[in-house]
Amino acid sequence: MKWKLWLRNLSVSAPRVAVRTQLPWAVRATLAAAAAALAVIGLFAVYQYGRNIGVPVDHAEVLDELERTREQLRLAKEDRDRYAAAAVQSENQLNIERAAQDQLAQQLKAIEGDNARLRGDLAFFESLLPAASASRGVVIRSFKLQPDGDDNTLRYRLLVQQSGRPDKDFVGAVELKVNFLREGRPVSLTLPDAANPAAGPAPLSFRHYQRVEGTFSVPEGATVRSVQVVISSGGEMRTQQTFAM
Repeated sequence: MKWKLWLRNLSVSAPRVAVRTQLPWAVRATLAAAAAALAVIGLFAVYQYGRNIGVPVDHAEVLDELERTREQLRLAKEDRDRYAAAAVQSENQLNIERAAQDQLAQQLKAIEGDNARLRGDLAFFESLLPAASASRGVVIRSFKLQPDGDDNTLRYRLLVQQSGRPDKDFVGAVELKVNFLREGRPVSLTLPDAANPAAGPAPLSFRHYQRVEGTFSVPEGATVRSVQVVISSGGEMRTQQTFAM
């Protein structure tokens, strides 16, 4: 039995034997301290590496770059303020020019109105020239008819005069008979209308001359062909004249 055990110990299947050397506790403490020191040194090296990566080394260059950036920002703000002031000034100038254009347009419109009135006054004074010697009493010196705002509203202007050297005022009335075509049929309109006397021409009361002006409306699509002006006083017709349009 002993022989078999001895042969098994010599064979490959013999049990493994671990040989461990038992170090003294002082050596083991020294090795542990050295390992801890190496770990601390490694951690410090890693910390320094990370710090060097996160914080630039050249602080003076960073400060210079920061100062340049601040100066560029200041210049950009000045440019912004200058451009904003120029934009406000341009807008104010544009508003002034627009106001001037509006004022010029109003002045031009007023001048055109003055010219129209002057032409009317010229025609009026020309009409005040002495009438023919055969003309006596009330005469119709001029009559005009023109659109007023739209095609259906018309404005008339009439000038009535006493010829010669009148010694008293003429008191009378004006009647307008408007003849127009509507859908190919002749239609007439009398002003003032009996149903609405206030819509017609104003009464006449003058010594030398009187202007009569007013408006009236015609049906849509109507075309005025002629207007007959009748002047009467005391229920009697004094003069009449037909104006073709």
